[in-house]
Amino acid sequence: MYSRADLVSEAQEALDSVWFVQRLEEIERTDITLSLRLYVRPDLFVQVFLGEQSGSLYLALIESGRRIFGIDRETGEWHLHPYDAPTEHKVLLKGLEPKPLLKFLAQIENLLLEYHLL
Repeated sequence: MYSRADLVSEAQEALDSVWFVQRLEEIERTDITLSLRLYVRPDLFVQVFLGEQSGSLYLALIESGRRIFGIDRETGEWHLHPYDAPTEHKVLLKGLEPKPLLKFLAQIENLLLEYHLL
């Protein structure tokens, strides 16, 4: 199972190796949850929330305070919130394992370039 330590390790790897990640911030940590932000610019960041006990993982690209793209894992099922319709909830058959944050960031890189978000 994906743990808080796994997420921290992957986030640090992203900070060190993903060209558009400028800064990493821990937002909240409890005994069973962790919330992080990986900043692209001050008003554009990736928000990550992990619920260790439930296995929930929420990954979202946030711009100016609203989600513009996301992928979630709830009760073992992956869902996509597409860039062109981020309020939709589409089943995603193939998940993001084994390194969900880095795989999510690869998708973010494509969006940043395609939609000129930098």
